[in-house]
Amino acid sequence: MRLTNRLPLLISLIPILFSGCSSSHNDTVTGKGSIRAMNAAPDIGVVNFMIEETLLGSLDFKEISGTSEYDDLQYNFNFDLLLPGDVEATRVLTHTLQVRTDQEYTFVLTGSYANPELFLWEQFGRDWLTELTTADENGTEVTVLEVSFGHVASNFGAVDVYLEAPGTSPEFATPRGSMTYGEFLSAVEISSGTYQLVLTEPGDPTTIVFASDPIGLNAAVSNLITIMDSGGTSTADISVRLMGQGVNSEIVDINLGAKFRVVHAAFGTDDVDLYLDGNFTTPVVRDLSFASVSDEIEVDGGQTNINITPAGNVGVFLEQDQLTLNSGSLYSMYLVGLPGDPSNLVLQDNQRRLANFAKFRIIQGAIRFTAVDIYLLQEGSDIGLVSPSISSILYAQNTGYLSVSPGTYDLTLTLPGSKTVIGGPYRMQLDGSGIYTVVSVEENDISMVDLVQLDDFLNN
Repeated sequence: MRLTNRLPLLISLIPILFSGCSSSHNDTVTGKGSIRAMNAAPDIGVVNFMIEETLLGSLDFKEISGTSEYDDLQYNFNFDLLLPGDVEATRVLTHTLQVRTDQEYTFVLTGSYANPELFLWEQFGRDWLTELTTADENGTEVTVLEVSFGHVASNFGAVDVYLEAPGTSPEFATPRGSMTYGEFLSAVEISSGTYQLVLTEPGDPTTIVFASDPIGLNAAVSNLITIMDSGGTSTADISVRLMGQGVNSEIVDINLGAKFRVVHAAFGTDDVDLYLDGNFTTPVVRDLSFASVSDEIEVDGGQTNINITPAGNVGVFLEQDQLTLNSGSLYSMYLVGLPGDPSNLVLQDNQRRLANFAKFRIIQGAIRFTAVDIYLLQEGSDIGLVSPSISSILYAQNTGYLSVSPGTYDLTLTLPGSKTVIGGPYRMQLDGSGIYTVVSVEENDISMVDLVQLDDFLNN
């Protein structure tokens, strides 16, 4: 069932708790059905899923709520979101549902901030607790499980779905079904064990578009495998999630590599070259200058050896290391440290954009300062009148991505526990849907730090 909300959708980055009892428009109760919800909308932040005025879950992108049981009555199910500067959540979507006995309903919020959509997936809700109890009483075991499949990747076409023993060619197997955007394949029963998920072009088992690593599936669990947009969270266009009892994990394409960029933030270090895995014939990054960023480098997932040299001088190693990069993940490697003596700091990137918020991250890369306090304030604010936005960020640590309201800000760094300014104020314009990174670096005055803003390579 597909429902489209044509009203503007608002986003919530701060969960708001509500209280109240669920209400009904029917007085006859004969049984219960189960309810859950998923947030598959990449540019929407945390959304509150409600039954009437009762909170069932606060869900960020790729998250699914636990299952709640309710009488087979009629209810209003609501999605509440919060805009920047608001103190009360705004109700932007309501769906009225007559719950049916023994049915399981999954509300899937997808689409985008500009064009949100809601899909409702329904199937029989299996009572594993009763089956396990009965098997225990009979001295037997439950050895089966269920798997259902959903597709909410708007940029991904129709696929045939295979779930077989690892290494099984789709040419010699029967697909579990076919589905396109918004569609749902009800649960199939299989034995517990190890499987491989393979997606192919419809009707063409020779054209594989996704193949997973082996997946271990336990008995007595109803699993949901969902294809959704990756939203900039990985190197792939899609994200495939395994969702079950206490499980919500990424299923990674076995053929997917990792990607990383190199950011030269080592003040006083000349241009550098980067070599991979002992191949010193041709650098993968050449003549990278201070405060600049390399193109993306694609490598196999796992361990990668790096060597940093002065530009054109393969005989001198400024830095060498072995990186461990997960398949499907995005990284930036920051060169920081003392002039002429750089070290590397590898951080995982998340390029998911939020419609009404800017994402901001600061990295403490000035090695002469053990820690710094950070003030991120509206332009013209006086740091003497407020506490630090973030206190005591140590060298080589970072704030993580902060979601802030769009606007003009002053960024100031001070000594920890002090109003002694060592960097800034540095004025920044942070726009909605923007992603910004700032690195504190050394400068000629050893009592101060400089600030390098690197939003250009994230906003192209």
